[in-house]
Parts: sequence; structure tokens; C-alpha cells
Amino acid sequence: MLSRLKFVFDRHLTVANALEKSIAVYGADFEVLRFSGSLAHLGVQGRSLTAGQLREVCDRLSRTLLGLGLQRYDRVAIYLDNGVEYFLYSLAIMRAGAITVPINGGMRGEDLNAYLDYTGARFVFVDGARLPRLQREPLADGRRTALVTDAAHSPGQGALALAQCLAPSPEGFAPVRIQRHDDVMIVHTSGTTGFPKGVLHGSYSLVRATKGQLLIQPITRDNRILLASPTNHHITQASVISCLAAGVPGYVPGSESPEQLLGLIERERCSLVLSFPDVYQGMCEAGLSRFDLSHVKAWMAGGDSSHEVHIRQFTAHGAMARLFGKRLLSSMYLEFFGTSEVGFAALLKVSFSFTRRFDRYVGRPTLVSPKVKVADEQGRPLPVGQPGRLMVKGPTLFKGYWNAHDRLHGVYLDGWWWTGDVAVKTRGGGYYHLDREVDSIRAGEGRVYSLQLEERILKHPAVADVAVVELDAAAGAVIECRPGQSADAGDFERWLGQHAPGHGLARIEVLPPGEQLPRGLTGKVLKRHVRQRYAAA
Repeated sequence: MLSRLKFVFDRHLTVANALEKSIAVYGADFEVLRFSGSLAHLGVQGRSLTAGQLREVCDRLSRTLLGLGLQRYDRVAIYLDNGVEYFLYSLAIMRAGAITVPINGGMRGEDLNAYLDYTGARFVFVDGARLPRLQREPLADGRRTALVTDAAHSPGQGALALAQCLAPSPEGFAPVRIQRHDDVMIVHTSGTTGFPKGVLHGSYSLVRATKGQLLIQPITRDNRILLASPTNHHITQASVISCLAAGVPGYVPGSESPEQLLGLIERERCSLVLSFPDVYQGMCEAGLSRFDLSHVKAWMAGGDSSHEVHIRQFTAHGAMARLFGKRLLSSMYLEFFGTSEVGFAALLKVSFSFTRRFDRYVGRPTLVSPKVKVADEQGRPLPVGQPGRLMVKGPTLFKGYWNAHDRLHGVYLDGWWWTGDVAVKTRGGGYYHLDREVDSIRAGEGRVYSLQLEERILKHPAVADVAVVELDAAAGAVIECRPGQSADAGDFERWLGQHAPGHGLARIEVLPPGEQLPRGLTGKVLKRHVRQRYAAA
């Protein structure tokens, strides 16, 4: 605990010196990362890295980039399969004084190349499978250089094999001295409302997020943590830095399926798990009871809110406290409500097996959270119980949208940023999430909010997922059934009449067997696509 507090109260901690400070406290030989996949192309043998090995790899990568002409504040993109390499390259980029641009490996086509142009990425780490997706013109004319991570020989046309140009092991490499507000990272939004925006963060934002995680997450040296969230995401990048600060080894998987992740949790005896709700949903569908999850103390979720039907399944497995092998307190499910722009959990909800408050309750601020309020369009606080804009203010907030300052107009007021969500505050200081403002339904009787109704529909045993959207100026539900389950609109109408009277749905659509709701890069349902599909039906 004292070692962690050194980091919490260190006023000179930056993303560039966090590794050196970790080694100074815990030594160079402590195992900081375990992973699936191979890093042989980086000279790493086996499936783990000590802090000293991590420093050597990052320093080689930093020197490689500098040798290729990298300049201060250049943008360097990372576009790979999910895995630990995202963190290695990001850390090396930031230590070299540039800005890391981690891109979800699922981004494709026009969005991918438009995003690379939009961020002005000068270099891009890319694997061979994704190299053909990059536009050739910026590579051929020298505007951009592709560093192909798994190529033995350089493909040419602006693409180099990383293995061929990797710098030798450096001695005495000194990372760039970063000031607290220096730009270090551009992460993209999930794209639920359109083209992904580039969210710019400074070193101070990442450091404050790391310190916050150390204070509110149960990360201790006797725990093993599985970081099963997308490795390009801000929360995962900050979590690995938190592992460095806490002296805790983090296991970073690749693109394993939810079922394979459950096997990892069992085999590695992980006591802490961090993932996103869509992955947790997949784990539930794979069958939690098929695996030994008794050693899990906490399930942690970011990226979106989780559903009650899934949370209850997880808190039935594992335990926070045992006495003589008997469970005294169930495992806990922690939900961190925030966005890429907020940089840290604005709200925290903790659920146990005995928890009764759900219905899209998203918790309350912690002592280290940014400030939160529900406000009107002018930013004035609204009374308890009145729906309004969820606004956030604090030191972890992003610095703006890269090359898109106009996207802040009307949503950034006196240092308060509107998340785009509609929420309501309770008398006890907690918050309910009602909807994304763009997804709220303008029906004849007034505004209808979708999220709480979705929670009720999800309790039907045949429902895998649901999207309540505006269809023909009224509320409609599009339902995805579980594999092997079937029901028609009439079945759901009768069930809702019994379990959610007055639900207000004017129309129910059921997807054909095997078809799924459209999802974005982080697993969120793309409601705009659902509306477009059924608008004229």
C-alpha cells in the first residue's frame, strides 16, 4: 500500500517516467505483463515481460522511431489485432516524445483511411493482414510510413519490416521529459453517432486516471488481473500503467473468444477481471458454470453500462471474502461510467449478489471522480428527479477533439462537458442513465427514454439483446433472440403486458434466427443503423 501511495502523491509522475519509477520501487525483475501470442519479432522469448525487459523493448522501439526521423508531437498510429503490442508501441511512442494514436483493429475501409488522414499520422504500426487496407498514396509519396510488425522483409512502397529496422538494445536511453499538459494520446470514440472522433489527452489526464484507479480499484500485489478490454482503448492503456504503479502483473489476452477468456480466468486463477459489457455478455452465453471462477473477487466493466441479467450471473461466481472456504461475501461487479472524453470513471456502481438497485442505475461519484451534474441546455443544475444533460468537469477531461474544435460548440460550457447522455439524479446523490440524447424518442405523448425499457425486455428468457428506437414517430423494439430460442412479436407483446404494463411500444420487430444487432468497434449497439433499417419497413 505504501508503494502505491508513492505513485498517488508523486507530483512529477508522467507517462514517460512511470516505468523508471516503477523499477525504482519494485526492481527490474518483477513480472509486469503476461500475454498470449508471440513477441519474437521484438526479441522477446516466452509469454511474459519483466519491468526491465519492458523498458528494453520500449527503448528499442523509441530509438527505431527516432532513427526513422520521428519529430516531437508527430502522430504515430497503431492498427493491429488486439493484444499487448498496443501498449508496448504506445509507451514507446510517448517516451519518444510523440503522440500515440491507437486504432481499433476492426476499423475498416473509408473510416480507417479518413481517420489516419484526419489525425495526420506519420507512421503506423500495422500487421501484414491489415496492410492492404491502408491507402497506397500516402505510403508511396512519403507522407506516411507503415512499420509492418510481422513481416520478415520490407514490402516496399512506403512499408518497412519492423524486424529489419529495429534498433539494437540501447544503453542509457533517456525518455523525453514530458510536461503535465503535453499532448500524448489520441483515442477514437466508438462511432455510435457517426464517424469516430479523435479524443486528445495529455499526460496529466492519463496520470490522474492511473492514480484514480489505484485508489478505487482492488489492485493489490496478491491479485492477478486479466485485462480483457480492447487494448487500443484509453481505459486499458491507463490500467497497464496502474499495474506498473501497483507492482501487479497484468495478463493481456489477444483476440480470444469469451469462452476462451473464461478458460484463461480459470487457468491463470485471475482474481480481478477488466472487460467490456459485450464481452461479459458473451461469457454469459458461453456458460459461466462450466468454468471454475471461484477465485474471482471482482469483475470490472468499462466502455458502457452492463445489464442486470448479466451482472447477477457474475456475482453468483467467486467471492470477495471467504471463511474456512465458505463464501461470506459474493464477488463484486464494478461498473465505471465514463467515456473516452472523460478519461476516468465519472460514476461508480458496485453490485453484489444481494444488490437490488438496477434499472440503469449507474452509481455515484467517488472521492477521486470528476464533478458531475444534471443540467439544462444552459448548463444550469436541475432539481432532483428531473431528466437533463449529464455534465462532467475535472482534470481527467480530454483536451478537445483533434482537428475538430467545432464539435465542442454547445457541449462545453464553463469547463463542464456534456457527455451526450440524459440522466436523472436521485435524492441520495446517485444517478440513473436514461438514454443517449440522440437515441431518445420523440413520440406523440412526449419524450420517451429507451434504456430502462430495454432492461425490462432483457429479462425475457428468449432475449439476447434489444434496441428500443424511434420508429414511425413512436417507440419500437428490435429484439435479438438467444441461439436456439424463438418467439414472435405477439409472444413478446403478451409477455410485456404482464411484466411491463404501459410499456408504450407501438411496434416490435424480431430479428431472423442467427442475425445480430449491429455493433460498433467497442461492442455498443449502433441504434442509428437499426433506425435506418426499419424506418421504411
